[in-house]
Amino acid sequence: MKKKIRIPDTYVIIFFVVVFAAILTYLIPVGSFTMEKIQYATEAGMKTRTVPVPGSFKYALNDLGQPLTKGIPIFAAGGDMSVTNYIFEGLVSGDKWGTAVGIIAFILITGGAFGIILKTKAVEAGILNMIKKTKGSEALLIPLVFLLFSLGGAVFGMGEEAIPFAMILIPIVVGMGYDSITGIFMCYISTQIGFATSWMNPFSVAIAQGVAGVPVLSGAMFRIVMWIFFTAFGIIYTMRYAKKVKANPELSISYETDKFFRDDFKADEAEDLEFKFGHKLVFLTIFLGMSWIVWGVVFHGYYLPEIAAQFTIMGIVSGIIGVIFKLNDMTVNDIAISFRKGA
Repeated sequence: MKKKIRIPDTYVIIFFVVVFAAILTYLIPVGSFTMEKIQYATEAGMKTRTVPVPGSFKYALNDLGQPLTKGIPIFAAGGDMSVTNYIFEGLVSGDKWGTAVGIIAFILITGGAFGIILKTKAVEAGILNMIKKTKGSEALLIPLVFLLFSLGGAVFGMGEEAIPFAMILIPIVVGMGYDSITGIFMCYISTQIGFATSWMNPFSVAIAQGVAGVPVLSGAMFRIVMWIFFTAFGIIYTMRYAKKVKANPELSISYETDKFFRDDFKADEAEDLEFKFGHKLVFLTIFLGMSWIVWGVVFHGYYLPEIAAQFTIMGIVSGIIGVIFKLNDMTVNDIAISFRKGA
């Protein structure tokens, strides 16, 4: 049976066109025309337009008098054009980065990058692997999962993305003797605590600081202390609530609706998503990417263009890992589709 040839996604084609154009900047010298203003008649009257003078093209020369080439780098600081921030610069199109256009472009790119990361199912696999390892040690499960989701809310604004995890987590915690409310505390309320006390959330803190004109990550230490305090408070509250419900399940307001899970739950039928080497590489990519962002912002003053490029790199690298290791049966087209859905 012949294998069907799939046409590359539009975004994939555009990406390779950009890469090809970037390569050409290392081969084709820089040059320019002499420009002049001309007047021409229209129905509305005379208008002025700037046009190139025919035959006036000249190459720019370097110090040796040879044609000058200016290759576009993969990543560039200071708001300069690079291969990895072509999406941001294309959307902004010369507008100021602090305006609504720059902020909207930043949100779209960041969301798109995490759309690719979530498509690899590295996050789901990591959580299920942690649940598996804490089996029999339920007391460890609540603080670990709560901390993980709170960190997700703080670092990249995780919120609605936690809803699919609730579908996985709630049957498990109910099977352990808790209730749906405990599961919601662990995977959703935790993200809201992280979101509210975040020191680097690109969807709220970074935008607010950009609008206010203050340095990105300013006040980070105070926010981190708040995050630690409120996350600890949330963990303690959730553990006390869970302990009370486990001792007397009928105290739960979701006792009746949880009956479905209590009757049908079987630990060995829980989704067995293996935590593969590829998933670990995606987590490593996220960790290194976040570290790079913090380092760039603190020591080099990176702002929206650079951070958008960094998220683009994180997304593309995670997508490539997903394709190479066939995570969630990802294809090259899935990288583009996931970016669109994430955006």
